[in-house]
Amino acid sequence: MAKLTPAHPPFAWLGQYWNPVGLGLVAITAGFFRLFQLNSLPPGLDEASARIGTVSQNLATSGWLPHLDSTNGYAPVWIWLQAVSIQIFGHTALALRLWPALLGTLAVVVTWLWLRDWFGLRIAWIGSLTMAVSPWAVTVSRSGVDSSLLTLLVPLTLWLGTRALRRPGTMQYAAFGAVLAVDLLSGPIGWLLALCAICLGLRRLAVEHSLVKFNRARAVGAVLFVSGAAALAYFIANSIPAITSMARALELTFDPMIIGGNIVKVLLMFNVHGDDNYRHNLAGAPLLNAFVGLMLVTGLLVSISRLHQLRYRVLLSFTLVMLLPAIITTSGVPNSTWAVGALPLIFALVGIGTAYMLELWYATFPINSAARASGQAAIILLLALTLVQGYTQYFRAWAGSTAVYGAYNEGTVAISEHLKANRFSGERYIITPTDQAPIIAYLDHGTAGYQVITPSQLQALPVASSNRQFYIATSSRDEAVKVLKAKFPGGTLQPHYSAFNQVEIYYTYETAK
Repeated sequence: MAKLTPAHPPFAWLGQYWNPVGLGLVAITAGFFRLFQLNSLPPGLDEASARIGTVSQNLATSGWLPHLDSTNGYAPVWIWLQAVSIQIFGHTALALRLWPALLGTLAVVVTWLWLRDWFGLRIAWIGSLTMAVSPWAVTVSRSGVDSSLLTLLVPLTLWLGTRALRRPGTMQYAAFGAVLAVDLLSGPIGWLLALCAICLGLRRLAVEHSLVKFNRARAVGAVLFVSGAAALAYFIANSIPAITSMARALELTFDPMIIGGNIVKVLLMFNVHGDDNYRHNLAGAPLLNAFVGLMLVTGLLVSISRLHQLRYRVLLSFTLVMLLPAIITTSGVPNSTWAVGALPLIFALVGIGTAYMLELWYATFPINSAARASGQAAIILLLALTLVQGYTQYFRAWAGSTAVYGAYNEGTVAISEHLKANRFSGERYIITPTDQAPIIAYLDHGTAGYQVITPSQLQALPVASSNRQFYIATSSRDEAVKVLKAKFPGGTLQPHYSAFNQVEIYYTYETAK
């Protein structure tokens, strides 16, 4: 039987510079997908990000966040990061998106480092590149919510944990202890990640009969980890009511029937029917394109066939654990943001599947260099098409969807901009559902002088001779206008239109002077 000769990687002529140059190109690609038009895409602001922004901007007066609840995502680290961004860039949507974009770009680089250590260069290149351009990963990395932390923390925890076990030293254990501390302060999924990493590390040390061995390196790592654990314990002690009601606040379920249905929906969201929420996805489209989805299935089957190897057992175990939050929720299943902890792991499986297909091709043509090169070229072409498809889906199809503008509260954001740009000498009222109030509160930060009321509260508003200006959300229009014309006849009703599609997005009603 002829001996297989190794295939030359693309651009092998770069020699020893191929790895840094290639990784730099992947990082630039990831950065472009996450930073391009960041100020305008997503096109508005969602309520969850606005609430986090409001909590973050209040740190100056409320201290260092002494409690945890669903408003801050139980994630102090995220609130602290966003507070820094708001102090620098002001009360804008961009300030809430910069950290996710930067951390999402760094996550691609760390995923490459992790996959290179575990599976080699080929899988590292494929996994990191597909993650860099995936609309799922890009959407998460341009959102202001705390879940974007997990795209970085999962590969970083696995990579630093591996380094601490393979090359035990003070720096390695210190880095691992520090990232575990950050995991603990990054919300419930971070708690789950830290627990799994600790259990895996302890088991590995027990197998090597070095569990009770304690030296300076481990002491440094333990001190850093315990510092994070102590901080988390302090926060929990000051948040007992919120912690006890956390399952209800996060809309979790432990009903076996619901969980069974959720498992099917979560497994199908990658290749069949994805997230229906336009904040996360485009019209229920699968989270992965056809090629990447097929490689995911291949990678999963390959990993199952290699369960005798520790790295594959750990990969599959972590993937299942990181999918648990998406499985036990009742909020919009399948919810891609709840599965974000599994995102780097999914693209690791994609890399494994693609590399396996290349191995099969090379085994079929062990000598014919032209045939081997054609197989490699086909994979490169499919990866290039994946890049184009990712750009088209996010920056064209998703960004051009009217439903996305509604999901990101275009009208409410426009009301806030109008409030700040146009001064008024009388009283101002915003008539909108209560869940929209945090968006205006964050963007305006109390500078325009207004009061948020619901249509029912408008009924009880006393009639006065002073000038009044009412901003009316489209969802409250019919009821509010009927009351306003009855209580304040002779006023002026003016519609305001979207710059995107010229539909009416809010109204103003100014009483007669």
